[in-house]
Amino acid sequence: MQTIITKACKEIGIKPIPSKRCISLLLWLEERYETVYTRHPGFQKGAQPLLALDNPFPMELPDNLFGEKWAFVQLPFSAVREEIASLETRFVFGASLDLDLLGIEIDDKALIPGLAVASSRAEPLAAWMNGLEVCAIEADTSRACLILSVGIATRYVYATYMKTPVTTAEAEAWEAAKKACGGLHFLAIQDDLDSDDCVGFWLLLDLPPPPV
Repeated sequence: MQTIITKACKEIGIKPIPSKRCISLLLWLEERYETVYTRHPGFQKGAQPLLALDNPFPMELPDNLFGEKWAFVQLPFSAVREEIASLETRFVFGASLDLDLLGIEIDDKALIPGLAVASSRAEPLAAWMNGLEVCAIEADTSRACLILSVGIATRYVYATYMKTPVTTAEAEAWEAAKKACGGLHFLAIQDDLDSDDCVGFWLLLDLPPPPV
């Protein structure tokens, strides 16, 4: 469908960007599935979706996207909102989500899981990341790695760790926290993991693919 969409967008002067950050569209398809498709006389439960998104094997991360250190972190939602506000008030790379528009309500005290990445070249790293449509980060405990999803169907091995019972439990707890927040999480790029400031901040939402 990319050719059709590209042609239609160009005719009205819109630059098409392949991305899964179209959260409103994904939620609309899910709602339409529940309220329209399941009530259709020809509906067959368990049928294969018409528009299946690929979930390819993760590729090696390009050299320019490597960070030197990383850590699982959590921030209260009030602090996350402050970081989102900084995207407009100071020169910070990143992207937000309109949670009000999406109908997502989060308590200010709720802890939002995230990934903090530190690099001595944090600003160039954040600039490179800003050129991607960053969609989600997933902790893959079977491969002992973190997977970065960008665009429509591009996946990178973002980081790896030594697989032990402790690291596996930490990764599972991070994924559980993400699920408890409805898939909401964030990526922060910093000069140092102990720094209070970010040079890049992305609010992310890990949603299952639409069922249609």
